[in-house]
Amino acid sequence: MALLAGLLGLGGAAQANGFYFKPVTAGSPLLTELRVGVTTAAVELNESVLFLPGQVDLRLSNITAEAIFGGVDLDVFDIPGDLRPVLGASLSVNGTDSWAWAGVNYHVSMLEPLFFEFTLGGVVHNGYLDNPPAGRDAYGCRALIYASGGFGVKLSDSMTASLTLDHGSHARLCGTQNPGFSALSFKLGYIF
Repeated sequence: MALLAGLLGLGGAAQANGFYFKPVTAGSPLLTELRVGVTTAAVELNESVLFLPGQVDLRLSNITAEAIFGGVDLDVFDIPGDLRPVLGASLSVNGTDSWAWAGVNYHVSMLEPLFFEFTLGGVVHNGYLDNPPAGRDAYGCRALIYASGGFGVKLSDSMTASLTLDHGSHARLCGTQNPGFSALSFKLGYIF
């Protein structure tokens, strides 16, 4: 929320200098997109090519929702894309781990209607911290660093579809063991 307040203040103060903040008005609400979807949480990252998944278990494990807010248009700096605050949650449907995150989403259109996104922030989870039972991971600490990357397509003026690889890790800040979690999500979005 502090990030959102900072963006609101920064945008309002800098509009006179040509810096564009997407306004929050009755015609352009604070919440710009709401996405819902499904997640498979059993993804092992490929150690030789970290940004590609190695093994993926396609069984549904979580229901995911994500709220994306108005942000800063980077085009005024000759940088393509937008920076947007985002809040999300992924709730387990099989009694395993759920998590909630907040962060900043970098969104750029590549070739209309395709887009690319990267989110960086923090995540909290309800999983084990240590001594997990068989088949579960211990994450070391309750709060983790969150990163996701993905691509999508704008289906219409008000609908999107996206596929993302989500990852939470403590980056060895909570001990030497760092299994983290990785998940593959498919979401449909409604643009307000």
